[in-house]
Amino acid sequence: MDLGFLLHAIIPSVDSAAILITFLTYLAIAGSILPGKVVPGAVLQDGTRLHYRCNGLFALTLLVALLGFGAYMNFISATVISDRGFELLSTTFIFSVLVTSALYVAGCRSRNKSSSLKPHVTGNLIHDWWFGIQLNPQFMAIDLKSLHVICSFYVLFCLYSLFPPLSQAYILDYFIYEEYMTSTWDIIAERLGFMLVFGDLVWIPFTFSIQAR
Repeated sequence: MDLGFLLHAIIPSVDSAAILITFLTYLAIAGSILPGKVVPGAVLQDGTRLHYRCNGLFALTLLVALLGFGAYMNFISATVISDRGFELLSTTFIFSVLVTSALYVAGCRSRNKSSSLKPHVTGNLIHDWWFGIQLNPQFMAIDLKSLHVICSFYVLFCLYSLFPPLSQAYILDYFIYEEYMTSTWDIIAERLGFMLVFGDLVWIPFTFSIQAR
């Protein structure tokens, strides 16, 4: 592949940013309003627990249907993801850095004493930025960790994989047993920092789907 073409292709664009923001907005809204089994999370140190609405399969099915309808009506290109793959890679990486930085600043300013929102600051900027400060940060009452860990990277993986059978079987299995994801280490113990944000939005979707390219 020509280096000049690669450098040009990887430059973020307004369109790739719009695709990413629209996708995440859809997931946030769909995750909040679509029906699904509500399961309790693990009991936190202060005795509280979060509850999670497991509607990922519904959200994914609806998204694929909407994309199919949009392509049929020529609202969007059916190959928009593969056509802008490099742009989406760089855009998502930049987005991950910006989101992590915003989480770091918000966490440092938090005075909340609950287990979910209590800031854990070590004083080491790199450590706190990488591993995160808050366990379950929220934005407009949306649990950002569940949005990233439970749903985002699996839906992205599915879309980027362009539907090879083994990948889709893996995704389907995950969503069928989605409620068990709420008890994994990522959800119950790890704080939301760059490691999780980058891993869920960039590393897993773009590397796990290489076999489909």
